Amino acid sequence: MMKRFLWVLGLATLLGLSATIAQEKKDQPPAKTPPAEAKTPAPAAASSEVDLAWKFVKDKVIYQKLRTLTEQKMKVMSTNVDQKQEQEFVFSWKVEDADASKIVLVQKIESVIMKITISGNEIKFDSTAKDAPDNPLASFFKPLVGSQFKLTLDPNTMKVVKVEGREEFVKKLTDANPQMKSLLASILTDEQLKLMSEPAFTMVPDKGKKVKKDEKWKREGVMKMGPIGDYTATYDYTYEGPEKRDAVTLQKILLKTSLKYNAPVTKDVTGLPFKINSGTLDTKEANGVIYFDAEAGRVADSRMEVKLAGKLNVTVSDQAADVELEMTQTTYTTTYDKNPNDAPVAPTKPTQ
Repeated sequence: MMKRFLWVLGLATLLGLSATIAQEKKDQPPAKTPPAEAKTPAPAAASSEVDLAWKFVKDKVIYQKLRTLTEQKMKVMSTNVDQKQEQEFVFSWKVEDADASKIVLVQKIESVIMKITISGNEIKFDSTAKDAPDNPLASFFKPLVGSQFKLTLDPNTMKVVKVEGREEFVKKLTDANPQMKSLLASILTDEQLKLMSEPAFTMVPDKGKKVKKDEKWKREGVMKMGPIGDYTATYDYTYEGPEKRDAVTLQKILLKTSLKYNAPVTKDVTGLPFKINSGTLDTKEANGVIYFDAEAGRVADSRMEVKLAGKLNVTVSDQAADVELEMTQTTYTTTYDKNPNDAPVAPTKPTQ
């Protein structure tokens, strides 16, 4: 019973919190000078205004590595349990079309690495490894590799207005995990796929709005996870000004996030070995930093740390139990001109 509760909570976190926060949406810094190893950059001379706008060139391909580290401390049935998750995705975006009315990108999942450690027991999947073992993680994540979506963005707000490829994506996952068909269909809706894709692009102001130092803007979103619950997120951005990194000037943006968890209202738990009856998760701390390359017109790298704490009441095999949870999740992203899987990238410590 105890092991089932542990894997249940791991799955709930994997399908819910990771999908919501991980984009924001990050990994090791781009190319030349990792933030963690570089000396504290000297502030560049502040200009009066700066245009934090994405730039897209037809047929151009960029890559982004997204790495999320999660540490959980749980108390289940009076037993303390520590759990760690490490996940890394590499995405590519090819610009298929870009004009004043729309931006069309083809997004591809290039690779996936996932490692979960529960009370010292580790299970891992690495799509870049030659001999990746078959295990529960492999059965879920292996079908993701190579999956493609076509995203259409509004160039004024950078919001995703259309996603193509959902049917093929869901079919690949359900063919490999038929027991999760109902769950995946309820979670991976067109609307939710839009919301999952947006945070990579919507961290800048609307098109045409230049910002000055200390100027603020806000974004909001809801991630609906069916029988796992919903997450309402508010992202507050503040432009800090330019910073020099080697010969490149990057624009620093501070991010504060507020997350609110709502327990599921649906009674349909098909595909899940558990049911979440009730729960509260409060944001204890949620701060991040984004470095935007205004000249290149894209995010260079970013980091986000979220600390949550609360309680869930979960039923497994007709037995209910209270679960106390403390979680720290740190997400890194880095943007590259070439696939980072093609050549070794020097390891770096996370930005402090």
